[in-house]
Amino acid sequence: MNKINLFCFIFLSFCLACGDSDDDGMPSPSANLAAISISSGSIIEGAGNSMLQMEVRASQIVETNVDVEYTVRGISASPDIDFSPPSGLVTIAAGSNSAMIAIPIIDDEIKEVEEKISVMLTSASNASIGTGVAVGLIKDNDQPSNFDTDGYITSGEHFGYNLSWADEFDGTALNTDNYNFDLGDGCPDICGWGNNELEWYTDEPENIRVADGKLVITATQLGTQGFRSAKIHTKGKKEFKFGRIDVRAKLPEGQGIWPAIWMLGSNIDEVGWPASGEIDIMELVGHRPNISHGTAHWGNSGDPSTFVGSSITLDEKFSEQFHVFTLVWEQNEINWYMDETLFHTITLANLQGGVYRFNAPFYMIFNVAVGGNWPGSPDQSTVFPQQMEIDYVRVFQ
Repeated sequence: MNKINLFCFIFLSFCLACGDSDDDGMPSPSANLAAISISSGSIIEGAGNSMLQMEVRASQIVETNVDVEYTVRGISASPDIDFSPPSGLVTIAAGSNSAMIAIPIIDDEIKEVEEKISVMLTSASNASIGTGVAVGLIKDNDQPSNFDTDGYITSGEHFGYNLSWADEFDGTALNTDNYNFDLGDGCPDICGWGNNELEWYTDEPENIRVADGKLVITATQLGTQGFRSAKIHTKGKKEFKFGRIDVRAKLPEGQGIWPAIWMLGSNIDEVGWPASGEIDIMELVGHRPNISHGTAHWGNSGDPSTFVGSSITLDEKFSEQFHVFTLVWEQNEINWYMDETLFHTITLANLQGGVYRFNAPFYMIFNVAVGGNWPGSPDQSTVFPQQMEIDYVRVFQ
């Protein structure tokens, strides 16, 4: 071996030997650093102030104290109203691998939807950051209390959201910049709108009007000539992806009456139903006037839908007072509320069928159907006319 090759061999061997060393020739500490992560947590608001515990965990037992800095912010929970942001430092003591961040929760007597807090790890001494963000969930335990003279009412503001669109129906006519009418019975394409319904949808004042700050959709019977009602939607005019949707409504009742507040995927013309997805914020069949349903439908175009739903039951009928039907719609998760009481949840993880159709834009639909596969036909007990009144629709994003 000549001198040049010998020198290169010695130099390369020296470099390889030093590759995992610091300037003092000692092994680099970065190879042995623990990774610090934070886990999600939840708490029921409870009586009196309580603590939401969020675990900060190291990937191994640490040999020296690890100081972890973090920040806490409200996602939908309000700082200093729903929780008190703690100081931004927690220490994993030498000889252990975890510590807890305790977030004080402020109790109140106000009924609210479940609210979220974000905790982010920003730095760690003698360690690296692994999973650095987690969500804390505050579950409400209060009874609905936000009633006015004619029923439940929600705020026009919600922390973490901006009002994206609303219709308070304060005018004297439907704003056609926002809505389209479905007319007829769906034939020749889909007779009975796909559910063998009996109504003929119109845009006549007898069936749809705006009056006294309300949208009123009325189902009527015209002797032996059948049934009339109305159906409107926001397709191509007001379409939404994620957010909080509040609809305050008083519902009709009676055998064969089928009111609905619902949504379809904006791509329905391209992919068909149920591949577009369907989100039923509220459905009611009139022979069960104290039960409201929330449902999600999905599947492949042309096939029967896969669906999952749940319901909430009142002691009184939904025709007696206004109630607020709320959808809290996020990436990979949807929650249904009635008067801010949670009654149904779907997530990407808990759906069956291998597809999730709900991370895309949707449009809104309001209608009162008569007859159909689910409620059956009206009978001698059904009283006409029947009205669905909508006080407001508000979309927060």
